[in-house]
Amino acid sequence: MLVTQREILRTYIANLPVGAPLTSMTEDTSAINTIDIDKLPDGIVTGSNLIQFPPDASPELKSSVALSLLAAQRVATNDPVVLSPAQWLERHNTVLQNLNWRNEGGGVAKSNFDSINLAVHQAIIPFLLAAFGGAVAAGALIVTALKQLQEMDKDSSWITLFDRQSRRFDVTEYQFSVVQVVGDTVHLKVAAARLNASFGKTQVLFFKLKSQNAEFEQANQSFSAEAAMLTEMNADLKVKLMTLTKSFIRSLPDDLLLGDAGK
Repeated sequence: MLVTQREILRTYIANLPVGAPLTSMTEDTSAINTIDIDKLPDGIVTGSNLIQFPPDASPELKSSVALSLLAAQRVATNDPVVLSPAQWLERHNTVLQNLNWRNEGGGVAKSNFDSINLAVHQAIIPFLLAAFGGAVAAGALIVTALKQLQEMDKDSSWITLFDRQSRRFDVTEYQFSVVQVVGDTVHLKVAAARLNASFGKTQVLFFKLKSQNAEFEQANQSFSAEAAMLTEMNADLKVKLMTLTKSFIRSLPDDLLLGDAGK
C-alpha cells in the first residue's frame, strides 16, 4: 500500500515536538487578549515574530502561515541539540521547508544602527524598510507599530510575549515578517535583528542605544509556498497546536489595526 505525500505530511505534523503551553501566560486568560485562530487580524505576534498579512488573505491562509511559524519556533526552541542562535535558525527553517515552504535564500550580516540615543524599536525601522523593500508598502503595519510603541503600555500582552520569546541563548532576536499573496503563491519575507547581551535582558525593544553597543546582526530570509498546500494542512496544524495558540499568539491593538486599515 502506497503512502501519499498528504499522509506523510499529516504524520510529520502530528509528531512535531512543539512542547507545552506557557503556564505563566495561561493561568489567567482574562488578562490576555485571547485570539480566534480562524479570524486572525492583519497584524499579529506569533512568539518572536511580528507578522503583517495582506487584507485580502483568507482566514485559512492566515491561520496556516501563523501556525507554520509557531510550529517552527517551538520545535527549534525545544530541540536539545540546538545550542546557538545559528542552529536555532537552521532548525526553524528546516521545519518550515518540511511544511511545504520553499526556502528562497537569505543570510546574516553584521550591521550598525544608523543612529544612537534612540530606543531599539526606533533605531530598527530603517533596517526593516530596507529589508522589506516594496513588500506590502515596506511592512507599513509593522513600522507603524514600532513607531507607536513608545506610546503603548510596555506591559501589554503582545509586547511582553514578543520580547520574552525573542530571548534565546545569549541574544535577543526579533523577527518581522511580511506576507504577500501573488496569484496562487504565498511569499514570506522575514527580517530579523539579533542583539547580544550587552543590550540588556529586560524589554530590549525599549533599550536606549549608546555608541558602544550600536552593532547588531541582521538576517533576511525569503520563503514561498502554494496557497492551496498551506490551507490543506490547516486542520492538522490546528489540531497539533490548539493548546499553544493562547500562549504564543497575540493580536496587535485594535486602534493600531483600524488606524492602519484606514490609511
